[in-house]
Amino acid sequence: MWDYVGIVRTTKRLERALRRITMLQQEIDEYYAHFRVSNNLLELRNLVQVAELIVRCAMMRKESRGLHFTLDYPELLTHSGPSILSPAIIT
Repeated sequence: MWDYVGIVRTTKRLERALRRITMLQQEIDEYYAHFRVSNNLLELRNLVQVAELIVRCAMMRKESRGLHFTLDYPELLTHSGPSILSPAIIT
């Protein structure tokens, strides 16, 4: 996450992060199908889901605001809406 979704971001790095997160989600789903579910597996699943929400929210933001700076959109928008996502919205 730090390499692709740090304070300074680009669309290309966010897309790479999302691809890697998707691969992790697929591996976790495979574990769910073939192994006993443990607390560690649940925690891993939750961490990956939060990572996906962070990346998708960052990809939706077409501006730089506060510590979230994107080289592709360095300006601050005068009117910005909320950037709240939930897992139900992204699936």
